[in-house]
Amino acid sequence: MGSLIAYVHMLAVAVLVGKVVLLSFVVAPILAKTLERESFSTVVRQLFPAYYALGMGAAIVGVVCVTGLGMMHDLNLARHLIAAMWLIILAAETYCRALLTPQSNAMRDRLKEQESRGTVEPALQISWNRLHQRSVYLNSVVLFVGLCLLWLVHKL
Repeated sequence: MGSLIAYVHMLAVAVLVGKVVLLSFVVAPILAKTLERESFSTVVRQLFPAYYALGMGAAIVGVVCVTGLGMMHDLNLARHLIAAMWLIILAAETYCRALLTPQSNAMRDRLKEQESRGTVEPALQISWNRLHQRSVYLNSVVLFVGLCLLWLVHKL
């Protein structure tokens, strides 16, 4: 049973790292180069909630697997560290899906409305840029922690 749980844990790590790498380095750049701005925005708005939900699901599976292995064997320092890393990922993905994305979308809508009138409020543009930077930063954190999980997976 322990081998199956460890395998499912590795799958969760692979899904997490794979989704970040695929979206960040393949899908988003291709969409940005291929689609017009409005179409890109429409696709991204549909994509990101599912993207973050997939990360949340992987994190939940990861926490459950580590907890299960800890209950079967022992909850050693490595398993505590791995569980904490999964919780960091879960927090980042949940924040991005539940708070950051809706806020960013609303702000982007206001910017688009202002652009159509020919006047963009600089403070609003700066705020949106900060939100976007925060999402990039959190996505990088998730990728980094996921890569660390890959390195630590043998400690399970």
